[in-house]
Amino acid sequence: MTLAQKLMEISRDMTEDMLSEVIDFAEYLKVKNTKEQKELVDQFIEENNEALKELSK
Repeated sequence: MTLAQKLMEISRDMTEDMLSEVIDFAEYLKVKNTKEQKELVDQFIEENNEALKELSK
């Protein structure tokens, strides 16, 4: 059983309020992941600014 299938099976017995919480949490995880990726890229650029400038020549 895939994770998506397991989630669908579990969600069948949930109330609308519970499903709403699951959706809110999933959306939070997506935003958190995107924010963390952006911070990592920003940190990389800051730490390697001089090397990146040289490579762009």
